[in-house]
Amino acid sequence: MLPDAVVENARTFYAQGGVAAEPRQAATVMLVRDTSAGLEVYMMRRARTMVFAGGLYAFPGGGVDSRDVDVRAAAVRELHEETGVQGAQLRLWCRWITPEFEPRRYDTWFYLAAMPDGQQARDISGEASWAGWMSPADALRDESVNLLPPTAVTLSELAKLSSVDEAVVSAVNRDLTPVVPKMVWSTDPPTMALPGDDGYED
Repeated sequence: MLPDAVVENARTFYAQGGVAAEPRQAATVMLVRDTSAGLEVYMMRRARTMVFAGGLYAFPGGGVDSRDVDVRAAAVRELHEETGVQGAQLRLWCRWITPEFEPRRYDTWFYLAAMPDGQQARDISGEASWAGWMSPADALRDESVNLLPPTAVTLSELAKLSSVDEAVVSAVNRDLTPVVPKMVWSTDPPTMALPGDDGYED
């Protein structure tokens, strides 16, 4: 179920004939590791005081700024600033653009990275109320883990994989066509549709 605030943002935007904001370039990193129980991914619960996605679980990442030569550089920087991890090899996974009705929009590139040997990920950002490793399946099952659609979809993809090696292979030649979720008002309550879902083209 979508958060009430998301639905209200959409209602207000379309009722007032809103103009979509220009998406800001951003990057996020799915840092993964192997364990005896299977693949795990590093996640952060964003502090409720955060303007964007406060209280939601996400991967390390953030917007491109003047320090970055490109989106990949932003991914490297954000991973280091938020987890202390450096030198990870990044592989493109997917690209999502925030729906047009959101006041803050991002054109976000998702990267996959294997946890480098000899390092430990830890929260050094001050932006998280919790950070740690989770199995993708557990994150999806836990009703207390609130997720935005891009995070939920990428977790569902990772949940089908049993190891870092499998994930690395899966990152090869992926479709990087931007995914833009849309609201479906014909359901009660309203839902979010992705390309290929019923109602997406309505």
